[in-house]
Amino acid sequence: MPLVTDDWQAGTLIEASWVRAETASFPRHTHDEYVLGTNLSGTEHIWLDGRTLTAGPGEITLYNPLAMQASEFCPSGVEYVSLHLDPAGVSRVISDNNLANGAFEQGVFSHPGLHQALLDFARTPLAHRGPREEAFLHLLCQWLEPRDTAVGEQHAAVSLAVEYLRDCLTRKADLDELATTVGLSKYHLVRCFKKQIGLAPLQYQMQLRLIESRRRLREQASVLDVAIELGFYDQSHFINAFRKVMGVSAQAYADAFKGRPRTPGKDRG
Repeated sequence: MPLVTDDWQAGTLIEASWVRAETASFPRHTHDEYVLGTNLSGTEHIWLDGRTLTAGPGEITLYNPLAMQASEFCPSGVEYVSLHLDPAGVSRVISDNNLANGAFEQGVFSHPGLHQALLDFARTPLAHRGPREEAFLHLLCQWLEPRDTAVGEQHAAVSLAVEYLRDCLTRKADLDELATTVGLSKYHLVRCFKKQIGLAPLQYQMQLRLIESRRRLREQASVLDVAIELGFYDQSHFINAFRKVMGVSAQAYADAFKGRPRTPGKDRG
């Protein structure tokens, strides 16, 4: 994947790349950003400010601004996701959300939640701005927050968010609007919601919309009508989302109910 840049935090940039490198190395160099990455396959041998480290599959690497770093990859090659994060933007997130501000310990470490969050962000299409912002906020939550925060934190706000999303099935929810409605910053909304529900808000709403789409298809609505009425980008987006969850196409699911008597209001799961 080529280098991709995203605007975040009032115009500062995040640079993201998904790299596959074979028999390669980077000489000693430095960056003026945080460099946060995760290794997907292969082994990377690292020199970092005088230390020698090894990053294997599933491990996180973090280099602080102006750290001196070099890398050498194993002969079979490596695959990794890497983000360059503007220090001023990171500082604003910390300040705006009243997080503990301190130096980040750079190096190689294990953090399965952050590894998955980096992958989720890298896999979210650039064109899907809402889901991509949500994935990035969750990534920051995994990186910046202590790992022992309470599961039931902000329970009332999360319950209100769930109610809002259940009443908002015919369009994709707006993260800014949802955060304002429940009285949390977007950062804390995503953090508390995912910790309590298991999915981030827009991901959860997608599940609710797909549940509703199944109900409408069982009532013999057309695939096109369901896609339009539930506010998907287009029919293709709906078809792909449906197949990912159900394992069959929306049309095949609808066809299975053709000819059956309609039972309005029944079987809404």
